[in-house]
Amino acid sequence: MRRPSAASVLLSVVGLAAGSVALSTSVGAAARSSSRVTPVVQAVQRAAPAVVNVTIAIGGSGGSRGSGAGVIVHPDGYVVTNSHVIRGASRVYCSLARAVGGQAYEARVIEDDPSHDLALVRIAGGPFPYVTICSTCEVLVGETAIAIGNPYGLGDTVTVGIVSAIGRSATFSTGQVIHNLIQTDASINLGNSGGALLNLDGDLIGINAAVHANAQGIAFTVPADDVQRMLDRALGPASRPGPSPCLPPETAAIESPRDLGPALPEPEAAPSPRPPAVRRTPSTVVPAPGARAPIGFSLATAPVGVLVAAVTPGSNADIAGLVAGDVLLDVDGKAVSSPSELAGVFKAAASGRTFFATVLRTDRRSSVIIVVP
Repeated sequence: MRRPSAASVLLSVVGLAAGSVALSTSVGAAARSSSRVTPVVQAVQRAAPAVVNVTIAIGGSGGSRGSGAGVIVHPDGYVVTNSHVIRGASRVYCSLARAVGGQAYEARVIEDDPSHDLALVRIAGGPFPYVTICSTCEVLVGETAIAIGNPYGLGDTVTVGIVSAIGRSATFSTGQVIHNLIQTDASINLGNSGGALLNLDGDLIGINAAVHANAQGIAFTVPADDVQRMLDRALGPASRPGPSPCLPPETAAIESPRDLGPALPEPEAAPSPRPPAVRRTPSTVVPAPGARAPIGFSLATAPVGVLVAAVTPGSNADIAGLVAGDVLLDVDGKAVSSPSELAGVFKAAASGRTFFATVLRTDRRSSVIIVVP
């Protein structure tokens, strides 16, 4: 019997090893892909579209500041946030999560309850995505807790921890003592106030309210029972919505941002003529806001307002929901007419300054919130 050569044995071994590696890679990739969709991911996919960013305007001077977050708890546009988030506001704005278009709405304050550090506001339009209030379920010490909010104006930010304790009392910076709080070690930062604390079912177990100033990993949340009582006072227990549907990511939003209705109701007036078609003028495109870190769009002249010629993905302009082809009509109520004028407004503003802009998109007006980097 002829013995195989060393070379042929080596080739056989190499071929078998290569086949094993290919098989292992293929099966392993599929397994890893399926294991990535953890209960945390599923809970976030279900609830994140219902978490909004809240911004307020103060006084009649147009001054404003980024404030915090809120949670839509009813499809008719009822949003719960913290009382301290809207304190001193002359106007309140809620902008939807980017997954559902990021459109900004002016909100009407329904109830402000400092004794529980809760406030209920309402935005018009809808129906909106909402979370199920877990007012009857038992919150378990040690269970996974998921926080979604607007830390430092970044928006749509998720952190994960556990429920560290229940039934806590804490004295807030306002001097108000709040009882029956949930304690969590999920990372809570400035701007998370008013955001959601969820369980692994994606249901709301509380509204994030405060952090311990001299500690790490100690944050306090107003329990969902208090949220439900506030909503019942506004609508009555008979008006409680059913469980929020658990939708896959591609359908976890309303059909499209345009189905939401106008961000701010327009006053009744005689129909105005349609603005002339916008044409980009490349020679007049200018960067905004100048030498500082850019907001993320370039501007061009237009027959009406200022044309957004391009938007940088992931920039503040992108977060605001602006897209190429939008026409900015006014900023903080003041009409704008040229790229240089608008660029100058943003360049002169301090970092963190928030502007409310009216945008024309395919003959439809809406409002956006633009934060200067």
